[in-house]
Amino acid sequence: MNIDQYITYAVVIAVLFLSPGPSVLLAVHNGMNHSKKVTGLGVLGNVAAFQLLLIISATGLGTVMLALSELLILIKVIGATYLCYLGIKLYRAPVTQTNADSMQSSLHHQPWPIFKQAFWVTLLNPKALIFVSALLPQFISPTLALIPQVVTLCVVSAVIHFMIYFGYAALASQLKQLVENDEKRQRFNKMSGFTFLIFGVAMLGSVYMT
Repeated sequence: MNIDQYITYAVVIAVLFLSPGPSVLLAVHNGMNHSKKVTGLGVLGNVAAFQLLLIISATGLGTVMLALSELLILIKVIGATYLCYLGIKLYRAPVTQTNADSMQSSLHHQPWPIFKQAFWVTLLNPKALIFVSALLPQFISPTLALIPQVVTLCVVSAVIHFMIYFGYAALASQLKQLVENDEKRQRFNKMSGFTFLIFGVAMLGSVYMT
């Protein structure tokens, strides 16, 4: 690819990551409730999942998976179920303290669950698979070696992905003072959980509409 194609790819990817969705909502929620280190690990979960989707697309498996309607429906059902589960979990989650001591405790006891939540929210999003399966072939030249091209596209997307999502989370972290009391933070958690439920129900609804 020439530099113009890389810029186009970067812009398209950036627009995708800036768009609101379950993964963005989770990054914001984590930014409000956890330390920056834990939140950063959650963002890495999003990035890792999206990189896996890019590799699946680059190998042609994405096209095969999308061609199998039963498999795509299964992915949607699993993804919708997980979003509903996460929504209920966040809705019922107790308010965590935001002081330095509890943030340090959060870092030691919650990082991998945060990573896994973000990973599965991104990986089980069928829209992300459809997007990358349609996007990636537009920027891969069949006359050039495949692996260097895929590696370059993956690195570009990973950097942009992390910067945007961590930016969302960092902004949410700076706004903690707006919901500093327990009642407001509990309300925020319930709103986050309810929104995840809406995402899950909408995804499940799309299964019956197809």
